[in-house]
Amino acid sequence: MTILIIASLIDPASVNIADKLIKEFGFEESGRTFSGKPVYKKNDLLLAYLDVDDVYAEDVDKIFQAEEVIFASRHQSESGEPTLTVHVPGNVVNKADFGGRPGSLAWAHPQRMKAALIALRQAKDEFGLTEYSVSLEVTHHGPTELTIPAMFIEIGSSESQWTEEKAGYAVAKAIWAGSTKPIDSQGCVGFGGGHYATKHTKITLEEDIAVGHIFSKYAFIEGFEPRLIETSFRKTYGGCKLAAIDWKGVRGDSRRRLIEVLTDLNIDISRC
Repeated sequence: MTILIIASLIDPASVNIADKLIKEFGFEESGRTFSGKPVYKKNDLLLAYLDVDDVYAEDVDKIFQAEEVIFASRHQSESGEPTLTVHVPGNVVNKADFGGRPGSLAWAHPQRMKAALIALRQAKDEFGLTEYSVSLEVTHHGPTELTIPAMFIEIGSSESQWTEEKAGYAVAKAIWAGSTKPIDSQGCVGFGGGHYATKHTKITLEEDIAVGHIFSKYAFIEGFEPRLIETSFRKTYGGCKLAAIDWKGVRGDSRRRLIEVLTDLNIDISRC
């Protein structure tokens, strides 16, 4: 099984993380090049560079014939808060401001995401990154049309963090864990809460649950899309019949409609 790791040459966090992966885990040049750079290999893992932003990397699964793709990336926010995050790509509303198609979701692999999230938390302690928060993010941005599971593991939220050596090593360790040691837990789709999915992060870290796709409360404000709710379960690797709802993080009218859709889909519902 080939796992593809993608780093963007125009993203300083991505280059930082890729450099740490090569050093820490002994990736070696494979003899192949892409985007004018060597493609690196370690066992069943490939590390390749793109010369475009990874949110537009819609065809890397076909180019490399991989079965999973992990994007080493930056996270950017106005607050500039130091963060280490994991999320699935996808556009949960009918807009596509940052790659992908409107109203389209990538495939999620929650068990690999859980392994990456736990590794980020451990690396935060190992490297003394006390100022960093560790969390899942809600599903957002492209690429959305990959035919294989995908996740982003990111350093945020400003340039000073993107190039920080210890943060690069932390994400490198998370990528290694996510690509080599998926954790056998019940797959789950999350609903409600803000962009940093606090409650879904907590249950993924502490319970026998692995959350993949997450719809924030803002997704329901933008427009309720029952079709995408069904898609989020269908595009969860290994199957998924559990929804975790941040009960206070979804408005009452939206929550009622959500529960109706989930009931029609025979999805089990958990409050968090």
